Amino acid sequence: MTPHHTPRRTVPWCCLSIAVACVCACHAPVPTTTPRQASPPAGSLAQLNGEVFDEVWAIVRDTHPDPTINKGQWNDARLQFRERAVHSRGDQELRSVLEDMLETLGESHFAIIPHSVSGTAEATGGWSGMTLTVIGHDAVVTRVDPRGPAARAGVRNGWILTEAEGDPLATVIEPFGEPRTSLERLQRAHAIDGFVGGRPGMTPRYTFVDGGGSKHEVDITLDDPPGEVVTLGNLPPFPAEADSRWLADDEISALGVDPARIGRVGYLRFSIWMPALSARIDDALFEFRSADGVIIDLRGNPGGLGLMATGVAGHFLATPTSLGSMRSRDTTIEFKTNPRTVDRTGATVGVCRGQLAILIDGHTGSTSEIFAAGLVDAGRAECFGQRSAGAALPATTHTLKNGDVFLHAIGDFNTPSGVSVEGAGAFQRVGDAPTRADYTASLDPELRDALQWIASQRTPQP
Repeated sequence: MTPHHTPRRTVPWCCLSIAVACVCACHAPVPTTTPRQASPPAGSLAQLNGEVFDEVWAIVRDTHPDPTINKGQWNDARLQFRERAVHSRGDQELRSVLEDMLETLGESHFAIIPHSVSGTAEATGGWSGMTLTVIGHDAVVTRVDPRGPAARAGVRNGWILTEAEGDPLATVIEPFGEPRTSLERLQRAHAIDGFVGGRPGMTPRYTFVDGGGSKHEVDITLDDPPGEVVTLGNLPPFPAEADSRWLADDEISALGVDPARIGRVGYLRFSIWMPALSARIDDALFEFRSADGVIIDLRGNPGGLGLMATGVAGHFLATPTSLGSMRSRDTTIEFKTNPRTVDRTGATVGVCRGQLAILIDGHTGSTSEIFAAGLVDAGRAECFGQRSAGAALPATTHTLKNGDVFLHAIGDFNTPSGVSVEGAGAFQRVGDAPTRADYTASLDPELRDALQWIASQRTPQP
């Protein structure tokens, strides 16, 4: 079957930007252009279109964190797009117009979620188990989940994806050129995910080129995403899972690092910041109190509930410490950590003292970025991997008159030193982010670099 192709102009979605985009792409593709209609649709539809447009426009006017938006830019947008909205012949066309208007803001966390997916009972996006990252002008496989369909089909790290069902991926990547903003990077990532994605059970054929230049045509049957399905308000459902373990010596050795230099390292990965995973995250970090190093893997984690970051960060800081502040139009809220020095039994356990490394990639967004950038700013952690999404605006939702859900930013976020995470994201400061050659040569170059850093930070033993 042919994979579902998402048009280039895909708008990022909330603190769950990548995940929501992938779920919604399987339901309602949005036309790249909206043709001008010669005459408006029937009166009732035209009236509803106008009312929905006015709703969206007014919400941004009244809640955008920058009040100066009302002094020209947003008024101009209303004049530019309202007639197109009124003339729209259906929901998809109206969404396209609204998203065109929202795109003029140049920011993440503004999107229209179709009523067909908001509040549904199951996540419908197919899962390949591979992560693609644009390095240079190529879509490189940077992660292959050993449990997933791509691994079973023989896909390897470092391979370049060139085609899906015979269609060249270059036609998706090239129009973006060199993205100048995080919004453009997110749009490119969403376009690629939509181009290669589909529903569970579909079997697209992909063409890859390996490190030696050989071509591989691979059929991958997409699975249901792993983990339990969780929901939050009127957002689409998301698969949620968490995994924790002590890294074994043979696992560390396979990455070219001497286990004797590392000590005990705890590894925690979770896919989304949702309350359903809170207990498992806490249990893992309480267990890691004796660790010489802790690695939190946030690759592919698109975000979730922002205040969860303050509790998880509290496992690593003994006193309340700012991760940054959220500024809305009327208020400023500081994200201060909540020290977790007492376990579930009431015993005093202190905090994790081992070195903290956070793994990131271009699909790491929002709450994950607030957590990572805040702890780096506080001097408590280092990040390893590709620059994160740079999509960290706190957002909320509003159900529109036509049943669609409007996701919109209500604030900005800055680290304690004043750095805006929106746009900048979190990034690797120790050495360089992995190259394609690193992905080809190593089973997991981000984990390798994190382990090497932990080893370098340990006090030499006599």
